Amino acid sequence: MAPGDSNEARLTELLCLSAATLLADLGVQPEWRTGVRQPPPTGESVAAFSGFANNELRGSFAFLGPRKLFARLHPLPQTMTLRDWADWARELVSQAVGRFCNRLLAYGVQLATSVPQGALAKEVRLASSLDPARSPILFTIEGLVLEGWLELDIAPSFRLEESPLHEARAALREGTIVFF
Repeated sequence: MAPGDSNEARLTELLCLSAATLLADLGVQPEWRTGVRQPPPTGESVAAFSGFANNELRGSFAFLGPRKLFARLHPLPQTMTLRDWADWARELVSQAVGRFCNRLLAYGVQLATSVPQGALAKEVRLASSLDPARSPILFTIEGLVLEGWLELDIAPSFRLEESPLHEARAALREGTIVFF
């Protein structure tokens, strides 16, 4: 295994766990699997991504799936307008990346995140900028497929600890909204 491969595999696993936990908290039973990319969703698709970085690690994570799936994940799907779909996708990817960053705090890794971006389109095709052979992280939810695309750029000096340095506890449960 080349230097960084172990880091990449472990970071990918932590992000997958973060996303799967988020989906489960939304009341679905996601089946997390790896493999070949599915045919692009037909009809309207929703895509959203958010970046994260520090001095040794940077990357982005994107969700891509059919609008019907994002409706299933929304707490009030019947009230959605066209503009709401991209907003909801941005919220989901922001929460997935936020949970990932929270998990990394226990390993002594702090990351800054970017403002998430999203789009609703008839056809969405994601291109991997770092590795054209990369395959998505797939979550099957009630027969629909949600793709997760993780891009990582890891400095040679970065080493993810083998186990958490301490138990990091959030002040509030993940997903809690605080108004101030």
